[in-house]
Amino acid sequence: MLLQKQLVLVVLLLFFSKYYYSQNGTRILPIGSYFRDVSLSSPNEFSAVFPLSTNISSYYEKVKDTVKRYSNVEYFLFQRELIELKTDEGNLWITPLLDISLGRSSEDSLNKLFQNTRGARIEGELGKKLFFSTAVFENQSILPSYARQHAQARGELYPNYSSGTVNQQNSVISGGARTKPFKEYGYDYAYAVGSIHWQVFKKLNVSWGNNQHFIGSGYRSLLWSDNSLNAMNLSVNYSPSNRWNFYSIKSRGLNLLRRGEQTSAEALYENKLLSMNAVYYRITRELQIGLVESSAWMREDSLRRKPIPPFFFSPLPGFSILEEATNQRSNSIIAFDMKYNLGKVLLYGQLGTNLLKTKSAVAQLGTRLFLFKNCLSFVQVEYNFTDVNAYTSSNPRIHFTNANLFQAHPMGNQVSELLFRFNYEFKNVFISGTLNYYFKQNSNYGALLPLTLDNSISNQSVFTSLIEVGYRINRAFGFEVFSGFRLRTITRSKNDVVTWLNAGIRTNINNHYFDF
Repeated sequence: MLLQKQLVLVVLLLFFSKYYYSQNGTRILPIGSYFRDVSLSSPNEFSAVFPLSTNISSYYEKVKDTVKRYSNVEYFLFQRELIELKTDEGNLWITPLLDISLGRSSEDSLNKLFQNTRGARIEGELGKKLFFSTAVFENQSILPSYARQHAQARGELYPNYSSGTVNQQNSVISGGARTKPFKEYGYDYAYAVGSIHWQVFKKLNVSWGNNQHFIGSGYRSLLWSDNSLNAMNLSVNYSPSNRWNFYSIKSRGLNLLRRGEQTSAEALYENKLLSMNAVYYRITRELQIGLVESSAWMREDSLRRKPIPPFFFSPLPGFSILEEATNQRSNSIIAFDMKYNLGKVLLYGQLGTNLLKTKSAVAQLGTRLFLFKNCLSFVQVEYNFTDVNAYTSSNPRIHFTNANLFQAHPMGNQVSELLFRFNYEFKNVFISGTLNYYFKQNSNYGALLPLTLDNSISNQSVFTSLIEVGYRINRAFGFEVFSGFRLRTITRSKNDVVTWLNAGIRTNINNHYFDF
């Protein structure tokens, strides 16, 4: 009887919430490239660190469906989320999450490929100063062979210190989670992300959670991206004026390396620390430049946990490289991050290095062209370069990684990549594409693990392309049906060509990078 009453209450909420919903209030946007693309189409938004709040981004105003809808079904599908409630105490939004697709690959002609993701995203605003968001994902997938090889090379490590051997198990999905086996070739994995945001006062925002971050205006970030797994973090944003922004992220990362001493039923992973400190200055209304330091810090080794280095707590860039120079307990990249708006043209770039190491440079140069009236339509060209010692340390436990995945560019160091993207939408029908040409890519997917199995570098040239067509049902959270075709070829090997055809339905909340 109680269950029946609860179901009736849910049905009533779904029906009557139409009259109480609100698109106003503060919300925290997901970090997926779909949301970043729209946010960056505005020349007036002063931010280079994602996720953004709707206090900064006018995202929902840009994607609002203004077509008149004459039925409740159309209204629910196209112009709102599943539940949107407004009260005097705050607002609530609940969104279903789906990524369900079927496909075939030339690498696995006898096996069906599929992705089966179900979940939900819940957002809330309590008063005017406290906001929260959380999302849960349950996944099963079977990927093409080249993507499985990449995931398996990042698997967790079980060291046997007495014999000096290391056993590697399971796999790790970029932007997802550590996996367990599913059927013969598949993966089963679940994860949750969330954060609480406190607007302390107008100029200071503090957030706590395990949500991911992304730094820069590109499709890639060479300083901090959403490629690795979520990790607990404290993030502070201080804006003393319209020209200055200070960012600081302090995060607890992991090496997927089991501790030598087992104090529980299953040995825990070794901890590491990650940090990002940045100072951005808006030189003019169109031009902003930032000084960014991204770092990994030593927390423990095979023998014991170590004290946190005092410089880790600094909110300003420059202290990690000082720690590295004096105590070798950190590994950093210090860089400039720039963007320049010229109306419908956005120019951006990143340039940095580790000041204590040779051949550690990272460089990005790109442009986004918003030539169409629709904010979802754009053209993007980007070049990325990372040198052989970028992200590396003499101590493998503080390579710039988290959960055995690179914390910046998905392919880590020794990368030279030219990237082209486009998206065009007309009346909810879209066509999009991504083309990547790697002049140079490290084919050793196991490089930069916290224990050296094989850090050798073997360069290859790779071309990948993805073309998708579909129909966008709800722009607010990227709910769409789609069909896609992916081609991957190692250009120096005529026989190494992979095609991947799939179709399905999804919500564009987060990224999983397979364009390598």
